[in-house]
Amino acid sequence: MTQSPSLKGLVFESSGSKLYGALYCAIGTTPHPTALLLHGIPGLEKNSDLAHALQDKGWNALIFHYRGCWGSEGDYSLVGIPDDIREAISHLTSGEYPVDPKRIALVGHGLGGWAALVAASRDHRVRAVVTYNGVTNTRTASMVEDRADDFVRFLHGITSRGLQSQWRALGAMCNPVDLVADIEPRPMLIIHSTSDAEIPMAQAMEFKQRAGADAELHLVEGNDHWFAGHRQQIIKVTIAWLEKKLFNLESII
Repeated sequence: MTQSPSLKGLVFESSGSKLYGALYCAIGTTPHPTALLLHGIPGLEKNSDLAHALQDKGWNALIFHYRGCWGSEGDYSLVGIPDDIREAISHLTSGEYPVDPKRIALVGHGLGGWAALVAASRDHRVRAVVTYNGVTNTRTASMVEDRADDFVRFLHGITSRGLQSQWRALGAMCNPVDLVADIEPRPMLIIHSTSDAEIPMAQAMEFKQRAGADAELHLVEGNDHWFAGHRQQIIKVTIAWLEKKLFNLESII
């Protein structure tokens, strides 16, 4: 019997804390390519429209919440987010779900873009990365330090000062522009608004310069951090790129 598209609630652990998410499962029981959609800080935009669009195209899509945010257990930790992503991939590829372990992609928005690139540098199960207005150089991005008081209202177990301190430490420990060689030759797609007031376009331009041919840059003219009014455009670009890259695996293995 053919399995209908479905939405499943997921619970898995990372460092002893229960994390919660939703898996948009594609039609059918055979293993599907799967994208993890990584939200930013504090994670108001979940990109659920992309999840539905991927599902319609035969993909699974997971939206989950890191430790200490949106109901997931534990204390919020910037340096812990890549570990949470690793555990999410392990849970998805455990055999419980119709997931093709050779076709795993990360799509990260804002801080989620930072998380996607760092996680890919550590975990070769990730075969492709997409960033939406992503942080690619924490040394020059000031959003978290500037808005820490606002962000911690949505986070558990961390103060504004603690969040700022963690952010400053990332520049030395896990900064995407320093990790390009650990991601290559896996493909990367950098989608960025030319008028993003949260994360300047210069972040995307610098990363593209560092990554060279392994990264494609797609600019959205005159738009905000959430691509309001341009959602269909970025979804179309994202899905076409993912299908091209992950169905031509010989170019990235």
